[in-house]
Amino acid sequence: MMKNILTLSFVLSNLLAWSQLEIVEREVLAELEMVKVKEPVVKESAQLDMKSSIKKGFKTGDAKLIAAYFSPNVDVSMLNKENLYSKSQGEQVLKTFFIEHKSTGFVFVNEGKSNNMIYYIGTLSTLSNTFRITVNIKVVSGVEQISHLTIEQED
Repeated sequence: MMKNILTLSFVLSNLLAWSQLEIVEREVLAELEMVKVKEPVVKESAQLDMKSSIKKGFKTGDAKLIAAYFSPNVDVSMLNKENLYSKSQGEQVLKTFFIEHKSTGFVFVNEGKSNNMIYYIGTLSTLSNTFRITVNIKVVSGVEQISHLTIEQED
C-alpha cells in the first residue's frame, strides 16, 4: 500500500511540474508573438526618431545626438567652409560650433524626399545669430544616414 502511495505521489508531482512547464511555455510563446507584432511599428517610427533627435540636438546644442546619424564620412559645409570628415571628426566640428554659438531654439521650416534622399531645412537661433540648417539624409541599404550638413548664417 505504501509503495502505491509513493508511486501515485511521484506521478502526481511530475504531472504538476509538466503542467506548470506548459503554462510557462505558453506565456513565453505569447510574449514572442507580441514582439513579432510590435517589430514593424518600431521600423516605421525610425524616421520620426531620427527627425526628432536632429531637432532636439540643434535645439539643445547636443552634437553627439546629431552625429549619431552621420554616415561614416560626412560632408560638412559650415559658414562658407566645406570639408569631408569622418563621423567622429564631424561631431567635433559640430561640437565646436555649438560652443561658439549657444543654441536658443530650433524649428524645421521645410522637408522633402527625392529618390533615395531626404532633406530637412531648419532655422537655428543662437544668442548672437540665426542660422539656416540643411540636413541631407541618404538611404543606403535601407539605413538613413546624414551625408551632408550645411550651416549658413542668415542675413
